[in-house]
Amino acid sequence: MNASKFTTGRMVIVSAILAAVIFGCVNIISAQLFRSARIDLTQQNLYSLSQGTKQLLGEITEPVRFRFFMSSGLTKEAPQLAAFSQRLRSMLDAYVAGSRGKIIIEVIDPKPYSEEEDRAVAFGVSPIRSQSGDRMFFGLAATNSTDGKAVIGSFSPEREAFLEYDLTRLVAELGRRGKPVVALFDGLGLSGNPQMGQREQQVLTQMKQFFEVRVVQPDAEALPENTRVAMVVHPQNLGDKVLYALDQWALSGGATLVFVDPNAENQLGPRGAPPPEASSNLEKLFAAWGVGFDATKTVADPGFALQTERNINGRPTPMINLPWLAIRNEGLRKDEAILAQLSAIVVTTAGAFDAKKEGVSIRPLLVASPDGGTLPVSSTKDRTTDLRTLLNSIEKQPRALVIAGRLTGTLASAYEAKPEGSSRKEDHISRGQRPANVILVGDADMLMDRNWVQRRNVLGTEVAQAFANNGDFVINAIEQMTGGAALADLRGRGVSWRPFELIQKMETDADRRFRAKEQALQEKLKTTEQKLTELGRGQQGGSEVLTPQQMETIEKFKSELLATREELRQTQFALRSDVDRLKNTITALNVAGVPILVGLIALFFALRRGRRTPPQKSLDKIA
Repeated sequence: MNASKFTTGRMVIVSAILAAVIFGCVNIISAQLFRSARIDLTQQNLYSLSQGTKQLLGEITEPVRFRFFMSSGLTKEAPQLAAFSQRLRSMLDAYVAGSRGKIIIEVIDPKPYSEEEDRAVAFGVSPIRSQSGDRMFFGLAATNSTDGKAVIGSFSPEREAFLEYDLTRLVAELGRRGKPVVALFDGLGLSGNPQMGQREQQVLTQMKQFFEVRVVQPDAEALPENTRVAMVVHPQNLGDKVLYALDQWALSGGATLVFVDPNAENQLGPRGAPPPEASSNLEKLFAAWGVGFDATKTVADPGFALQTERNINGRPTPMINLPWLAIRNEGLRKDEAILAQLSAIVVTTAGAFDAKKEGVSIRPLLVASPDGGTLPVSSTKDRTTDLRTLLNSIEKQPRALVIAGRLTGTLASAYEAKPEGSSRKEDHISRGQRPANVILVGDADMLMDRNWVQRRNVLGTEVAQAFANNGDFVINAIEQMTGGAALADLRGRGVSWRPFELIQKMETDADRRFRAKEQALQEKLKTTEQKLTELGRGQQGGSEVLTPQQMETIEKFKSELLATREELRQTQFALRSDVDRLKNTITALNVAGVPILVGLIALFFALRRGRRTPPQKSLDKIA
């Protein structure tokens, strides 16, 4: 019996040792063989290679070398980068596997004062200063077999969800010969103005990474050579020659992206002054093409409206800004490739499109919610206007308002012949030769930084961090219109802005229930205060003593004033009571819910353990 027990004990020990060795070997081998394998359970597949990336990797015809510069002491200096660096390395391995050997990765540790450090600097990788003052690196330089080079100066955890976007951009730059030409008609100032301290807008910076952008002057007669997309931004006072060039380009099937605006709030006039006219409309071309766009009306939508603050009667007052919209969920037509991965697009004072001719239609891209309607632009321009008073003035429409859409069908020319004095050699086109390839957007301000990015300082470098997908929408649209949509399905995966939709809906409902009463009370309060002021002035100007009737009237007004203020406070409290109650409930669940749950689980197992019958001693031990 003792020999049997000894043999069994040895077997248990040997089995445990072998299990530990096998476990370690399996982990080491699988870590090498399946480094790029992963299961992505996120809602938007944030951590998987998209189909567009796989297609692009499969099209690589020449070797591409990734030089991944990462200092060995980086994770000791910044432990929060450890998980990010592992994910980055895993993603790089996935690119190598997807390219079938066309991408070669080289991991380099640029130690201080080494040759590798010089190589990192020469490639343009940005150094990061450690606490000891040494330079550390965390970037990537990619090269092809010729002289092509693309660099990510420094990886930032802030852009982890954009990791595939950044890596695929490098491959796209190196794997393609030449960039598509975009002819830009810039009527809003995307290029910036250094003399006035205006920086180049981020959307234009991103466009230049993928495309060759050529700015076209308003008096041009033709588009630049090799143009693939004509992008028209806030067109104002364009002459017939340039309008004719755009008309003929669109009728020939040329890709055209148009941004018009009922009120371009970011437009500046001469010397920074407000412009005399802030609206834009390609009225002559739109009329011929069958496009309806009313530049005197703006889309107002309580369902998508942003919460802003305005100064009302000298007091900062939060309110929903009806013409400033964060279009999301059902407002983004996800069956369109350029919107499939986007989360939110912010527009401010946008107009709406509709089709006006048979044979022409507008396929929606961005639409207002069922609560949306229109308001006169003139009623929303003044920044001191209490927009809450306009809530009941919204003019509802029978169908969802199209803020951006794709123009389809065969277009007719806005011109019967070439304009007088035109030097164009091409024959006049009176009717479209190909189906239209035109995208219309009813807001030009969406291209400006204010509407979709904020700038932050990360490790000493200014980084433009997106809170909406406006720039992604533009890049996706241009890529799809040029026929190269390899990157379109991976834009905007990293935007984590998820507004509290239930709270916004509750605030909107409260506005509708209580706002009219609040405004009536404020008007009553104002009238009562004026009457008291007038009685006070009469007392100061006269020499007579107030009569009992006058004193009674004053006391009555004072009592009425106090009662009105009390009722106003109760109404204003009611506006926020439901929202505050929900926020308090959520806070309580977050703070106390998890500890209570853990405590109940522990109590359950403790009680269950206490009810167990103590094990009986074995007969062998008794003997």
